[in-house]
Amino acid sequence: MTLIQHNRLACLSLFLLAGCAAQATPQPTSTPEDRATSTAIDRACVQPGAWFDPANKRILATPEALARIKDARVVLLGETHVIADHHRWHMQTVAQMHAQHPDMILSFEAFPRRIQPVLDQWVAGALTEAEFLKQSEWETVWKYDANLYLPLFHFARLNAIPMVALNVDRSLINQVSKKGWKAVPKSERGGIGDPAPAPKGYIEMLSQVYGNHDNGSGKDNGAPKGPGLDDPRFASFVDVQLTWDRAMAEATATALKHAHNQGRDPQLIAVIGRGHMDQGYGVPTQLKDLGVDDIKVLVPWDKLRPCEELALTPPPADLIFGLATTEDYLPDETDRPKLGVLLEKTEDGVVVKDVLKDSIAETAGLKADDLILRAANQPLATTNDLVTIIKSMNPGTWLPLTIRRAGKEKEIIARFPVTHP
Repeated sequence: MTLIQHNRLACLSLFLLAGCAAQATPQPTSTPEDRATSTAIDRACVQPGAWFDPANKRILATPEALARIKDARVVLLGETHVIADHHRWHMQTVAQMHAQHPDMILSFEAFPRRIQPVLDQWVAGALTEAEFLKQSEWETVWKYDANLYLPLFHFARLNAIPMVALNVDRSLINQVSKKGWKAVPKSERGGIGDPAPAPKGYIEMLSQVYGNHDNGSGKDNGAPKGPGLDDPRFASFVDVQLTWDRAMAEATATALKHAHNQGRDPQLIAVIGRGHMDQGYGVPTQLKDLGVDDIKVLVPWDKLRPCEELALTPPPADLIFGLATTEDYLPDETDRPKLGVLLEKTEDGVVVKDVLKDSIAETAGLKADDLILRAANQPLATTNDLVTIIKSMNPGTWLPLTIRRAGKEKEIIARFPVTHP
């Protein structure tokens, strides 16, 4: 999810037939003594196929990058769920890390904890791929294209690497969204403890995602201010993020403790959405609160992410891997899936103004005046956020959408056919 968007222009209203994208501005590297770094920042911000240290503005050779993470207890691999190249990078990175630290645990945001027995059976070779996807309730729980994740699942089974479920059931998230964390009885929290308070920077980040408008609070230096915790809906939104963060952190800490009790010293790799780790907030904050300090955050970087985010403080990640222009790996513009809606950015968020007849949006059940809150589980601050996600979709994939209609939240699935007009 694009969490900081100070300099990006939203498309105020458009049909998602061609889309729009922010243009990245080339930036120089801060290490002129290394001639190789002169290409560190290109149109995609980070040189494709190279590791980049955002804190020191340096390109790293792969051996040096891997050496930095070799002994970390926890390595968080970020992703945008629907972008295939992010998953390919996961596969490459996990294989490299396994070669230097074979005692490994792979954990996933994609699975709620109650699915853990299914993961154990999969790694043990007791399930076929079809049985695994069915018993893990993939199409109703996670919903994203399973083909993006399956190579990593097969890698875990081939190498007898334990897989750990990190997430919670949607029922808990729905309760927190409606009532806030404190109003949910402890007996209904799935054993999750109280999250550590969100740092100020995290609150500001989430506020920009949630609001991205004046909200009656004025502006500082021309930058729009989002809502604060005095807004009950935003406070619940923050509680939801913290619930996810805490749940994944606790599952991680528990898996490590269990392994250590068995006399193992594994490296745990967690595959989760990058919004839960950007700038060291989210899951890293909760892990540190639990006493797990040796954490490395790794994220992929392509031209869909604004270059100015590289200059954020704290940095967006410990290490970044540059990807080639993502759009080169998507279908031609004329063949890309089209959602088929007219959007408008209002003070409340991204609103559907009209739905094209016989479109994917109409089939999914979108209606005029629907407020689209999240796409691919990513909060939307601008119409351009939704355009970016749509442009990353491939034919044959599904896009979960969370909308608000008549004051009530609802989840629908936009299914992009393999062939379409």
